[in-house]
Amino acid sequence: MATRHGLVRDLLCLPDSSPFAKLLDSCLRSRSARETRRVHARILNSQFSKEIFIQNRLIDVYGKCDCLDDARKVFDRMPQRNTFTWNSIITVLTKSGFLDEAARLFGSMPDPDQCSWNSMVSGFAQHDRFEESLEYFVKMHKENFFLNEYSFGSALSACAGLMDFDIGIQVHAMVSKSWYSTDVFMGSALIDMYSKCGSVACSQDVFSGMIERNL
Repeated sequence: MATRHGLVRDLLCLPDSSPFAKLLDSCLRSRSARETRRVHARILNSQFSKEIFIQNRLIDVYGKCDCLDDARKVFDRMPQRNTFTWNSIITVLTKSGFLDEAARLFGSMPDPDQCSWNSMVSGFAQHDRFEESLEYFVKMHKENFFLNEYSFGSALSACAGLMDFDIGIQVHAMVSKSWYSTDVFMGSALIDMYSKCGSVACSQDVFSGMIERNL
């Protein structure tokens, strides 16, 4: 059986960071902040301490273990970052409800992508800041980013939260021109939006036009 010192020595001689990534996957499955910090300590003592891939993984796992401060420290100390780095910390912040901080970081992000925009649209919608969610949705569209089912779903959720029938119709028109016009998830989101906006007739129209239906 390998001794603890032998294990540490083996980890310090790894050809790549994939074993650390697997250890972090295990931490994520158990949602163990303590084990994540132990793995992090080993990473800091390895040649992968500044590797972007494993640092990004740490941000993601810390975030999912509800260790926002740890995730933010990793981000702040990274000498180099890529788009996935920014997306990881923005996702952590939006899911934790730190929307203003997420907005500040998003505003300083060099090259936001579709995932970045969707995080802002969904994050604000999930925390009942519906108007701002729709503002990000509109800006995303104006910047010519592809709107997918997550973009539309979050926008429809915001419309439902505001009970804004007029904007809901506009989003519906955009959905109708997209690849998701027959998507069962989108149909359900539209029905929910129209119901919360008080339009039973529109809800019934969407339901009647659905090719597939779920429970």
